[in-house]
Amino acid sequence: MEELCEECKSNPSKYKCPGCSIHSCSLPCVKSHKARTGCSGVRNQTQFLPLSHFDDNTLLSDYNLLKEMKRVSESARRMRTKLRMHTYFRLPYHLKSLRSAAWIRRTKLMFLPNGMSKRENNHSRYHQRNKFISWTIEWRFHSTDVVLHDHGVDENTNFGSIIEKHLKPGPWNHKLRQFCEDQLENLKLFIRKYPKGSNSPFKELDMKAPIRQQLANVDILEFPVVFVFLQTHKLNFEVIKDANPMIQKPPQKDNEVNQSLEGVSFRKEEMEDDDNGSADPRVFDLVKNMEASSSQMITQNESFEQEL
Repeated sequence: MEELCEECKSNPSKYKCPGCSIHSCSLPCVKSHKARTGCSGVRNQTQFLPLSHFDDNTLLSDYNLLKEMKRVSESARRMRTKLRMHTYFRLPYHLKSLRSAAWIRRTKLMFLPNGMSKRENNHSRYHQRNKFISWTIEWRFHSTDVVLHDHGVDENTNFGSIIEKHLKPGPWNHKLRQFCEDQLENLKLFIRKYPKGSNSPFKELDMKAPIRQQLANVDILEFPVVFVFLQTHKLNFEVIKDANPMIQKPPQKDNEVNQSLEGVSFRKEEMEDDDNGSADPRVFDLVKNMEASSSQMITQNESFEQEL
């Protein structure tokens, strides 16, 4: 007796679903049972199967599964090698020297894998002959979609001289009109303290100070990204300052040193002559005295052990 179709229950079944083993009679019934049960129609190759139901087809299916797993594993290994070609441990020489020079300047520099757009747009270099870094700098103006890039920026220059070139009046920068009409001193520049995390705090930059000094204690991904704000713009992020700003005290003059020592009493040291009545003063060597004391203690300990 033939089994009936489990979907329409009127016609004899012709097909058996590999996924859920439901018998069906036609293509409409196959589609209907997939829509009703959510079955994909694909056999689960990892499903437990009793040994009594094991046959040649099951053995061939397991063999094909192992071959597919091996192919995926080899493909992932090749992809991993390709992605790690220019990462932290396999950087080219010019990026290693750039990262080392930035580290000396207290700037942590990180790089993306080769092929990323930000990685390809980074032209920052360290010039070993002249001992300076030329940066690629990205400018992002608040409340606009304008993004500008400067390449080969000397670290000994300041941000003000660089951004001033972009804010000169012209027909092309109508989107930056509000920045061009304002005074350069009224602009505020910020950079992320850490490149990861949407809640990363920002550091306010000084437009007149050298770029090398401004990038200290900052983590940078590829190149600096500077955010430009007006004084009227509302800041929706945390702004932090350096914990230990370096303050140089002016050198004191001789008369100031003498005045600072007024009213301070000093103990007068007396020089004692030796027993022989020599006119030369006696010099007390602290190191020799400590060595003599230690050797005397060792001698006493040895004699004490002998008595025991």
